[in-house]
Amino acid sequence: MSDTETVTANEIDFACHRWGDGDRLALCLHGFPDDAGSLAPIGERLADEGFTAVAPYMRGYGPTGDAPDGDYSAAALGSDAVALATTLVDEEDLADPVLVGHDWGAVAAYSADRIDPDRFEKMATMAVPPRFAGHVFSHPRQLLRSWYIWFFQLPAKPEEYVRKRDFALIDLLWNTWSPGWDYPEERIESVKETLATGNTVENALAYYRQFVRPMALDMIRSGLPDPEDEPPIQTETLVLAGKDDGCIGPEMFAQAGDAFEADCRIARIRDAGHFMHQERPDVVGEEIATFLAD
Repeated sequence: MSDTETVTANEIDFACHRWGDGDRLALCLHGFPDDAGSLAPIGERLADEGFTAVAPYMRGYGPTGDAPDGDYSAAALGSDAVALATTLVDEEDLADPVLVGHDWGAVAAYSADRIDPDRFEKMATMAVPPRFAGHVFSHPRQLLRSWYIWFFQLPAKPEEYVRKRDFALIDLLWNTWSPGWDYPEERIESVKETLATGNTVENALAYYRQFVRPMALDMIRSGLPDPEDEPPIQTETLVLAGKDDGCIGPEMFAQAGDAFEADCRIARIRDAGHFMHQERPDVVGEEIATFLAD
């Protein structure tokens, strides 16, 4: 079980789960469609390794406050990660912070490195490779897998479709993205409750809109994005991919190592899809704990 608390950073009150009371900070960030409770297997495993693991509901999700400026860009997510780590380290005298990110949490991790490459000792990311936007147009199958991203750009209120029939779209995404996972009913119900809170659906879709629309404008001006335009990642990182991921295919990780100036290890998790940390918590937890505690 975790304790819950509120941490204020970047003018946002973040509702957080916490595991352990060690002297090192592990900041754990969730993605979509998910919530902070998803990181429990990782938080508990890191607590056993002497970390204080903190998993916030991301900006605009559930009990966490909306972005005061309406900013749900990758840069804002990275800024949150840096600010949360700084606040927790300073207020609680924690040391050697590390970052774990799944899905949008992984995007936040890569962005945090660009903002402050010295903030985190190490990072572990799951399910999204670095430079995804730069590579996606070279992979037609991935463009099809990413249909939901394009759907979220429609002006005809896709939020209404997300909410329909008790968030049936979430069941569809989970079943497609992790096809071998017999997920617990209480886990998906927790996510649906989070999405039903306040403006969470509108905010969650804003993540995707503020990802696609600037990219589309850049493509109009300059053509397809070049992965090499993104600065290299300078934090030592473990990148995990589920071999059965129906959201982002394993082929998208083939060039992940090119994004790093720091040391990087890429591992593919067998018998796991997009939600690998929930599907195979022992395997994924051991991979992450061994890497971060070293």
